[in-house]
Amino acid sequence: MHTAKVQTTVDKKSSYQSTLPCYASLSEALDCAADNDALHVFYPDVLAKKAAQFVSGFDGKVVYAVKANPHPEFLRGLWQQGVVAYDVASLREVELIREVLPEADMYFMHPVKSRQAIRYAYEQGVRIFAFDHGDELKKIIQETKSAEDLTLVLRCHVKVARAAYELSGKFGAMADDAVALLKQASMAAARVGVSFHVGSQNLDVSAFEQAIAQMAQLAQKAQITLDVLDVGGGFPVAYPGMEPPSLDAYFQVIRKAVMKHGFAGVDLVCEPGRALVADAGKVLTRVEMRRGDVLYLNDGTYGALF
Repeated sequence: MHTAKVQTTVDKKSSYQSTLPCYASLSEALDCAADNDALHVFYPDVLAKKAAQFVSGFDGKVVYAVKANPHPEFLRGLWQQGVVAYDVASLREVELIREVLPEADMYFMHPVKSRQAIRYAYEQGVRIFAFDHGDELKKIIQETKSAEDLTLVLRCHVKVARAAYELSGKFGAMADDAVALLKQASMAAARVGVSFHVGSQNLDVSAFEQAIAQMAQLAQKAQITLDVLDVGGGFPVAYPGMEPPSLDAYFQVIRKAVMKHGFAGVDLVCEPGRALVADAGKVLTRVEMRRGDVLYLNDGTYGALF
């Protein structure tokens, strides 16, 4: 795999300085990198623009979901634009962020982690951990040796609509369990919070209002004042055939819902992944053969097109 950088504007002040080869156009990149591999292209100015949208438009902390694209150039580009916190989902991602961005804040928001990963993450300065089950909560407490500086965030199941990829079936505590889990966490941690995921590529801005309302009901039932409200990811990008609402529309709905449901003053967090980086990269493949309507490429679903 080869990675190149294509500059999309002439504003040199906004360009990210990197070690990647830099080209003025895609055609120039293809001519210079002509070989047998697909070409991965990075647009630093596109990344900078999208990061600025989140940092200036969202009312809380923007925590980039590293799994969306862990390439060091993307990580450094986001850091340069003011994204200083990163959602790590594994021990390897903790190692990566510590190596590439040693001063970054890390949030371990995957609700299922190995004991080794929890222990190592805490040693590396991670203090915010997500969970959605009693056994996971016990693991975190045990592997951090009942640390008194933890923020524990309960990942909750929510009922919302219009997500391209619905994620609530895999993670998230159900309502019947969430109250008890939140109470347990409040007794073990310095700070507690809740998180949810409205589903990937959610085209309905009201999904966030619905989910935040459910979090307010949960906090009320548990009789707990939350320290953190994490609205997760799910912000869409404009893939072919999709015309999502603007990011500002989502930010406005979240802003109003936070005020409406009594979360003013609570630390607000979002975890964008694809919404930050999808437009800033492309994969250029070569057609090896055409058979009627079927194309054979030098990459595919077992590679970059997965």
